[in-house]
Amino acid sequence: MVRKIKAFDAYLNEASLRGNTGIPGEGGSGQESWLDKITARSNAAAREFFNQNQGDIRNFMGLVGQSARLQQGHEEALSKLTTDAFIELYGSLLDGIDLDIKISSKEEVKKKMQETPDESEVEELEELEDANIINQINKRKILRTIQQGKGLSTKAILNLSIFKDGLVEIMGRPKAAEYLTILNKISNVAQFFDWDTPEDIQKEMWQTRQGFAGSCSIEFDKEDAKTPEKEDLAQKVLDDLMNGEDISDNEDAEELISDLNVRIVAKGIDLSVLIHETIKGIYKLITQASLEALYGGSAETVVKNTDTLLDELQEIKFGRQMQSAFFKPVKEHQLVTKRIEEMLKNDATDVQIASFQERLDYLFFNEIAQLGTEDASEMLEVVNAILSESPESEDICDPFIRKALNSIDQEEEYQSWKRGEAQELSGFEDEEEPSYPTMPKPNEIKMTQDEINDAIIDAYERGDMEEVKRLQKMLG
Repeated sequence: MVRKIKAFDAYLNEASLRGNTGIPGEGGSGQESWLDKITARSNAAAREFFNQNQGDIRNFMGLVGQSARLQQGHEEALSKLTTDAFIELYGSLLDGIDLDIKISSKEEVKKKMQETPDESEVEELEELEDANIINQINKRKILRTIQQGKGLSTKAILNLSIFKDGLVEIMGRPKAAEYLTILNKISNVAQFFDWDTPEDIQKEMWQTRQGFAGSCSIEFDKEDAKTPEKEDLAQKVLDDLMNGEDISDNEDAEELISDLNVRIVAKGIDLSVLIHETIKGIYKLITQASLEALYGGSAETVVKNTDTLLDELQEIKFGRQMQSAFFKPVKEHQLVTKRIEEMLKNDATDVQIASFQERLDYLFFNEIAQLGTEDASEMLEVVNAILSESPESEDICDPFIRKALNSIDQEEEYQSWKRGEAQELSGFEDEEEPSYPTMPKPNEIKMTQDEINDAIIDAYERGDMEEVKRLQKMLG
């Protein structure tokens, strides 16, 4: 017999970080809870911050007002600066993705947040007994927490030279310096409030959509999606999917998504928030893609139990610490540290180093997110090992990090080859028909057949079908 739970709060623990087997000490293993350790550490940090920054805490709204006055009239330029910066930082990982990134008013942000359900809008939920569905909920909860935490760690990107120089060009040097200082203060105090504000007050603010400073979403556009023919085709594909059919080789599905546009929509009331929401949106591409293996009602059940506003309360509280622990094996990997040392010796800019680190983190996150598409317990075990910093976690993460590094190297080599081709072709006169060179063979760019196959999979996963075709030609 299936029982119903009428109050969402009564079910919330099932979909919360508490009891999540991907988190050390929460799966009945007898370990000390990772959440308890982080709570104690964060409480101490919050007390110290309060003692040292009482003036900024009391003047928080004044700081927000100052930032609004300084950026007034520059909103469009700041939005373009953010768009250009992320295209440079993430490079080809954002190929085929439209970026709709804008500094917006609080009213625009609030209106956008109205689209996200709170617990009063969620339908009655079945008390789950399917272990795999529970694991999929736990998996998505962790992915969303890391996604949120990565977005909250904006200061490193905000203070890159690409933003510092851009602000000077937009505002002039004195205002740019003042604006950046204020944004850093706002970010620090907001982080303090996220941890220190009592949960009942946060819930009340979130339920009324008050106090929101930003939002992000992933949207899919198709110009002719509303034609009767496309609607019939979409319904046919949907029926196949709901019937549990594998649509990976479905010609109708391929036709339907062939010209699908994916857009990241990020809004923020200032530059710092806009950066935060943009990062969340970029990582949401992977978090959403991890649902693809779940058919019909399973995916719907997972989303209902992880994607309400109140779910974000825990994600915000523990996100920064979780993402820091999650990416620690990447940061400390010997090949990564060696690569960064070489970049520094070669006078690489801070933006070049940040781009390498951001792309590497993103690819590593993607590798972990792909684990457990059918049985999420595998992914939860890996994350548990990473967060607990177990001796075997280094060996577990090593192949994922090496694959991410290899992907970056292949892409850089390909881009270098393209630049060389462009330079060669630029020497032709307009009236002459250029003689395009043939595609290089695998050994010419030092790629094995297995590496090319891996690159094809990576290109397919990020939706770069042009690159897939190019690589397939290399295989002959």
